[in-house]
Amino acid sequence: MHLRRLLAASLIVLFALPAQAGATTVGSKIARMAAVAGYGGPGTAFAVFDATGKRWLYLNDGERALKPASNMKLTTTAAALDRIGTSAKLTTRVYYTGSRSGSTLNGNIWLIGGGDPSLSTSDYSAKRFGGASAILGDLAQAVRNAGIRRVNGRVFGDGTKFDAVHVGPLWKPEYRIDCPPISGLSVNEDWVRFGSTFSYNKPTLRSAQAVRSSLISHGVSVSGGAEAQPKPAGAGALLGAVTSPPMYRLVLQMNLPSDNYYAEVLNKDIAVARGLKGTTANGRYVTRRYLQSLRVNTKNWRLLDGSGLSLGDRLTTQGIISMINHVRMQPYGFWFRNSLPTAGVSGTLSDRMRTGPAHGNARAKTGTLRDASALSGYVTAANGHTILFSIIMNHGPDLNITSARALQDRVVQLLAGSRPSA
Repeated sequence: MHLRRLLAASLIVLFALPAQAGATTVGSKIARMAAVAGYGGPGTAFAVFDATGKRWLYLNDGERALKPASNMKLTTTAAALDRIGTSAKLTTRVYYTGSRSGSTLNGNIWLIGGGDPSLSTSDYSAKRFGGASAILGDLAQAVRNAGIRRVNGRVFGDGTKFDAVHVGPLWKPEYRIDCPPISGLSVNEDWVRFGSTFSYNKPTLRSAQAVRSSLISHGVSVSGGAEAQPKPAGAGALLGAVTSPPMYRLVLQMNLPSDNYYAEVLNKDIAVARGLKGTTANGRYVTRRYLQSLRVNTKNWRLLDGSGLSLGDRLTTQGIISMINHVRMQPYGFWFRNSLPTAGVSGTLSDRMRTGPAHGNARAKTGTLRDASALSGYVTAANGHTILFSIIMNHGPDLNITSARALQDRVVQLLAGSRPSA
């Protein structure tokens, strides 16, 4: 009897050893961190993959579909860089219709939107883009350079590159302060002014009004007002055009501040680039098909918009890791990674992880809604291994964003300081 008890005790110790050894692993440390922080339940999903060692370091609820918030922009980034092209530029054009007599145009000016979210006035461009954008005033200057000094007619804006639906599916009405009306033609992202949370109701009309004012400030008088109307097919002569920065710059301008308007405009641009109508649904269709062509695991995903504002959006942490891992090996992989904020340095991570091994090291996309917080990206471990991580936290109706981010940061710091074996 004594021998049997001794053997039984020995077996208990033997089977306990792996668990005790596991307590020192990265995964068990993350699990313990989450439990201590109060986020050890089903609303929190983790996926951590050692891309150098080609093995999972931690996977918890990796296939659970959760609201990704702005982590949805990762899907938009990948599709835009590939389906539109890293060096592709979006063009806004100005035409005229009617007849010219010397420096007088007896006709109308037409501003044709090219789905460029960067088109802006010089002042807005300097504040928001550091001057790296298409400038509205250059179109007005093109009209003047063509010898036109007076327009006996009106200025029309044409935003028909996209459909007329200005919001995403299952958006809350208050999301208007997070994303202006989506349009194929806008100026200053349709915000009333830089830093404002108010936007214009009719972006195409507002754009026409803005170019009319710019024409006048450039010494071109305009007798008529501004309107929104499609240009007749085949009508008019081109006066000038302005182009956006290349796509790799546009996705940078989207991801660093997590710009929802950029994400929704680029999503529709993705559809147009593949010969489809510029709708939100078509942009998502092209995006899903593209990611599936890379063999990305899109199981349980729901892609309803390009920004992550939709209440119906769903991604999985395991799927996000699958996407990041496949995308990093594509020709545009550098630009994808380069577009993400750097811990403690830039964008939405500028005030997070300002010290420690993750500082200046981790690059990741944040995501924040009232009931959701996410962080997904890359970090280099202490032994040089590339670690891919994705954390999504859904706890409603109100998630403590500060504590959620604190947990995410602790996890990334742990990964940055780790030395996973090959």
